[in-house]
Amino acid sequence: MKRFFVIALVILVSASLYAGGKQEPRTGGTGASRFEGQTIVVKLSPDIAMSGLPGVTEQFEAEYGVDVDYNEIGWDVWFPQQAQILATDEPLDVMGNGKNAWIEFPDKLTPLTDLFPEMFAEMVPELVEYSTLRGEVMGVPFLASYQIMFYNKSIFEGAAAAIPETWDEFVVTLRKLNNFNGNYNYVADWTTENFFLNFILTMQSSGVKEYNWVDGKLVFNFDDWRTAETVKFMKSLLDQDLIDPGVLVQLQQEVSSLFDQGDIAMMAMWEMYAGFLAEEQFENTGYFAFPGREKGMTGTLDGHEYLLIPKSAKNPELAAEYIRYVATYENTKKRSIVDKCIPVYTEQFNDPEVIEAIPFLPVIDLVKQNLADQFPPITTTYELRLEAATQVHPALLGQVPIEEALARLQAFAQAQQSVPQ
Repeated sequence: MKRFFVIALVILVSASLYAGGKQEPRTGGTGASRFEGQTIVVKLSPDIAMSGLPGVTEQFEAEYGVDVDYNEIGWDVWFPQQAQILATDEPLDVMGNGKNAWIEFPDKLTPLTDLFPEMFAEMVPELVEYSTLRGEVMGVPFLASYQIMFYNKSIFEGAAAAIPETWDEFVVTLRKLNNFNGNYNYVADWTTENFFLNFILTMQSSGVKEYNWVDGKLVFNFDDWRTAETVKFMKSLLDQDLIDPGVLVQLQQEVSSLFDQGDIAMMAMWEMYAGFLAEEQFENTGYFAFPGREKGMTGTLDGHEYLLIPKSAKNPELAAEYIRYVATYENTKKRSIVDKCIPVYTEQFNDPEVIEAIPFLPVIDLVKQNLADQFPPITTTYELRLEAATQVHPALLGQVPIEEALARLQAFAQAQQSVPQ
């Protein structure tokens, strides 16, 4: 989940390509006719919708003779709204959301294991596994997303900079880039709501997992020495004036804009952002894995989103039919080709058209084995990310010792209610 930001770009050409396989409406002679005249309510983020879902939804309405009350809601509003919907059993037929939905409200969602067995059998196993809670699949994978490093090929070439594989190499590369054009060439979103994301990604690249299950108990690793090394590395970038001091208040929208304009050379970003780059910048962009504390270490973050059916759904049968319709192999393949999103079906990774459209697939194969969890299995994931910034920001600024800040974060995390998986 890209969570807490929306890239508000809609490419009309992409949308028309996405809907290129449009079929003639048909309302009789098939199982579709039994739904004629019915209505469902769908709510999801523009991230999960991408450029083509509205068009595919219109096809569904025409073919089935139904109405879809279709709503795209920005994550800044949708995140708290979905929690209220699930907590109060507000009627909603299809919800687009991430892992936090079934962690925080496991009893409010309809298990989907028996509804879509054929689809799940053909989808990427790890995506289905991510959406499984206590043996039940809770959501249909519809948007797989990972954070990777983007780089500007022209700036790298001009600065004679090498792709870094370690933190030390990253510092050398960044200094070369900054000296070349006088800019801060690596910008990240370390703001209060999003700091946690980059923090745990970097933790993973330090060789320490965010948490472990030990004898059935959830144990966080914020007090691990490798986590302290993570904060020291992040702090060193500020101390050496290698990144903009405004990083603590610079939103991801600003980061993305700076890169797309060609003003900076590197950013950590959800890979799907490649689909929103201007054509010229897309051709000038390369990708690599986030560097590690030691060579061979790396990290990434999942931003996966799923299609779910709340138990409060008024029309769960039509909701299931809608999900089955929009999540077909062909529809999701078009999303990969047009919007540059990661395939959700296993065979799509071998599809020549998908491979040609997505230049960063080799990087994804590398980093996804080192995945950090932006929604750890506790009922208060949002509160944890706020607490991470509250405790660690002062350490980055040298106002409190790093070990003291991480001890406080560890104590807060361990006090949260865990959700057995």
